[in-house]
This record gives sequence, structure tokens and C-alpha cells, in this order.
Amino acid sequence: MCAVELKTVHRFQRVATQRAQTHHRQRAQHVAVEGVPWDEAHAKLRPKQVAWGHTALAMGSWFLLWVDCGPRTQDTAAALIAQVIAHTQALPLLLTDGWKASTAALLQVVRVVYRPRRRGQVGRKPTPRLVAPKNLCYAQVMKVRDTAGHVVEVSRRVVCGGPRRFGEQWRLRQRGETIQPACRERWYGTWRGLVAPLRRRTRCLAWSRTRHRGKVWLVVSLYTFVMPHTSLRQGRTPRTPAMAIGLTDHIWSYREYISLPVHTDSVLAKQMDERIARLLTPALQDQPRGRTQAPPPVETIEAHEREAAPLPNAA
Repeated sequence: MCAVELKTVHRFQRVATQRAQTHHRQRAQHVAVEGVPWDEAHAKLRPKQVAWGHTALAMGSWFLLWVDCGPRTQDTAAALIAQVIAHTQALPLLLTDGWKASTAALLQVVRVVYRPRRRGQVGRKPTPRLVAPKNLCYAQVMKVRDTAGHVVEVSRRVVCGGPRRFGEQWRLRQRGETIQPACRERWYGTWRGLVAPLRRRTRCLAWSRTRHRGKVWLVVSLYTFVMPHTSLRQGRTPRTPAMAIGLTDHIWSYREYISLPVHTDSVLAKQMDERIARLLTPALQDQPRGRTQAPPPVETIEAHEREAAPLPNAA
């Protein structure tokens, strides 16, 4: 219709995807976040394949902290959590579903090495293990479905922090009395409406994982800076998630977004890569994967870097 080769469209999409990811990584630095629900959604690919998209959303501002496309494994979940911790100022309130690997991935990034004392003078020393830090508040909201796939019950469980302290932190953030991932479900409705392969019943399947990842990142970037959200309106002033979280003071137009120069800052990228590498470095080399321990009294803490030096703003 537009007399443009398909290879040209794919090349533009590849360049725009890299640009959107670089821009998002440079702008979202040390943001103040109240809580982060993260989850996974599957997209349909040809031929008969599934691609998982991992997203972390900021409560209150609808800002997408990070999006990662990859298999539904503990390593992918740990990489997403490391990106969230690296982009936020402090350890936020965390909320997810009942996937078993979520807790193990969380302790892989935000961990405390507990070394129990040896009782007596004879025998082996107790094996150190990873436990949750004291300032971690993490809960799970699980849906129970029947044979037809309908939700019949919603169960809630506080994994780290205790039900009383988690409830106090939840009410302090004015999230209501019930622990619920409403903002996450609302985002998935918008996401499925903008990216066709994510819809439940669709014939628009993706042919390439790379191009599917490109569509996801373009939608996330435009959703954050260009598209105003109805629930974020202040009076008669519409706002975008980037305005709600404090990264900009106005709604960007499509012309402004396209013409904005985005240059890769080598120093900033190196600092961010080093920080994420430190978060993903295993504290115990012989720690068995997929196993979690109950949090005993904490002796040593090497969890979240609270006093990390602020990174310079991107050009």
C-alpha cells in the first residue's frame, strides 16, 4: 500500500526497538516506586510456539520498569528482578502470582547469607544458606480455577515480611484493605489490545521472536511517554505514566518522540551492567536451585544497595 519493501519495515522496527530500549534504560534511573507487581504472559508464535513476556509495573503510576522476553524460567525471572532493583531507589513492595520459581528468583537477587552457629566443638559446621532480608515485603496472589478455566477462588499468601507488617505497608500506600493485583490485570488488558499475539483468541500470530520483542518494546515506550492514561488524570490535565513517576512534565507527541536524539552513554551503560551483574552474582556457589528457606535471625546483610551513588542523567 505504501510502496515500501518489507525488509525496510523490518529494519526500521529493529532500529526503533533498540532505540526504545536504550532510551528507557537511560531515563528510568533511581525512580521512587511504592510497589512492583510482576508477572508473565504468553504470546502465540508460529508454528505452534509460545513466547513469554515478563513485565514489572510500578503501582500508582502505571510505569513499566522493565520488560523482558524469554522462557519462563528462574533465570529470566531473576534477570527481571535485577533490572527492577537496579532502576529503583529502595526495595519496593513486591507482588506476584503463585509460580514456585518466583520466590527462588527473588532470593537469588535480594538475598541475605545466613550462617548458623555450630553447636558444640565437634562436628561439621552448618551449611550457610540464603534467606530473605528483614526489609523485604513479598506476597503472592493465586487464582484457583475449575476444569473449565473459570476463577472460583482467589487465595493470598504473604511469603516475606509477615501478614501484619505487609498489611500495614499495603494500607500505608493507600492500596485498600485487600491484597489484589488490579493494576497488573488492567495493564494486561491494555497490552493485549495493542499487541495482537498476546490475545487469548487471535489469528495474528508472530513469525519471529525478534520482531515480537520489537513490538513489545515499541508499545511499552509509547505507552510510557506518549499515551495518556485515564486514571492518572489530575483534574482536567491528562498525564502519562512518565509524568506520574516524575520523568517528564508534559505529554510527548509522536513527532517529539521520533525526533528525540538518543545516544548510548557508555559510562552509564557500564555502571548499570556492573550493578546488574553484582545483583545476579550468586552469593553461595553451591546453593541448590529452586529451594528456599524460612527466614531465621539475620546476621549478615548484603541485599539492596541503599546508598548507591546516583548515576548521571542521560544526554
